[in-house]
Amino acid sequence: MRPRCLVSIPNVILFLLVSVIMLQIFHVYLMQHQEDIQNERHHRTSSRYRISPEVRNAYRTDSSGYYFIVQDIFGSGKQHAPADLAIVTHTTSNHLQNLLHLSRRWEGLISVSVFTHGQDVEFALHLSQRLYECYKEIEQKVIFHLVFPVSCNITNIPYHQVNCDVEDTIKSSNKNFELGGKLRYPHNVLRNLALKTVEARFILAMDIDMLPSANLFGTFQRNLISSITSSNQTAYILPVFETGENYNIPSTKDELLQDKNIQPFYANVCQKCQYITDYDRWKHLGKSEALDVAYDLQWTHPYEPFYIASKSSLPLYDERFKQYGFNRVSQICEMHVAGYKFSVLNNAFLVHKGYKNKSGFYWDKEKDHLKNRALYKIFKEELKSKYPNSQRHC
Repeated sequence: MRPRCLVSIPNVILFLLVSVIMLQIFHVYLMQHQEDIQNERHHRTSSRYRISPEVRNAYRTDSSGYYFIVQDIFGSGKQHAPADLAIVTHTTSNHLQNLLHLSRRWEGLISVSVFTHGQDVEFALHLSQRLYECYKEIEQKVIFHLVFPVSCNITNIPYHQVNCDVEDTIKSSNKNFELGGKLRYPHNVLRNLALKTVEARFILAMDIDMLPSANLFGTFQRNLISSITSSNQTAYILPVFETGENYNIPSTKDELLQDKNIQPFYANVCQKCQYITDYDRWKHLGKSEALDVAYDLQWTHPYEPFYIASKSSLPLYDERFKQYGFNRVSQICEMHVAGYKFSVLNNAFLVHKGYKNKSGFYWDKEKDHLKNRALYKIFKEELKSKYPNSQRHC
């Protein structure tokens, strides 16, 4: 007598089907897990972002028609909800590395316009991409824009794969201002691009080689932003200091006041450009944990403070000012004529990395300064027509 088969054929088939399905599910899980590992390593060995068609086929220019402008070259701005407060800044490729410290100190968005030209384009694009891919805080916070001369041919720029584990061999010899020939650094084109393209209620306009005091983003939100309307015409001033190139940057006011290497910004170059801040008064304010307005100032030329202000009511920078001189103070002048109040914050500040010295400026600075001084006179006359009812002038 044959032994009975305890397992029926239909049951075997069902078992095999279930096994195949489970194996497929496990395979999908492994694939997803591997992808998560790659994401956690932040794509350290492969590159997601190539030079976008918007860069290669740039067609949008600034108001002068001299420069192509390409906003949000990595498309990261689409990932962010509108912010309460964002930094707007600008740079050339040789200062892009400052984004590392800035993104670690600042909790909010950073909108940065990068100016490049000629042989520097390859390096500027590669370094921007490397920073974006290799550092999570930059990917999460920084929106990159690109500005370059219309005469610059970038269609044949080679693509370099990013490997975050290998030191870069591509270097740049570019220096600010010393761009050569007739090319002039367009500060205000860059500032306007960074300002207009970031979705934020308030902006902090600053240089890329500065760091804000720690927790400024959070304290401004908690202590001030709820009481300020979008049409508010107040510039909330941050006193600016400077320290040695390789010195530690203070993060709190207590640290700043105890740091013997700290001095007011532009102390060796243009004291009158910053002295209205009244550094002595600010240093001796009563101690307070909350961020608040300490005192108001009466603006006079050539005071050019760094500030936080409502984006919706802020005058744009005049893009005719290029290279050195009057590019920032022209906007401050217009804010004054438009009726702005200038109020100093009690605990917030900026620190510039490196002492500013006259010997550090480029050789043709005075020529550019004279050219912009003549333009500034024209600019002030134009403000009289733009604000015919204003009793203020520059």
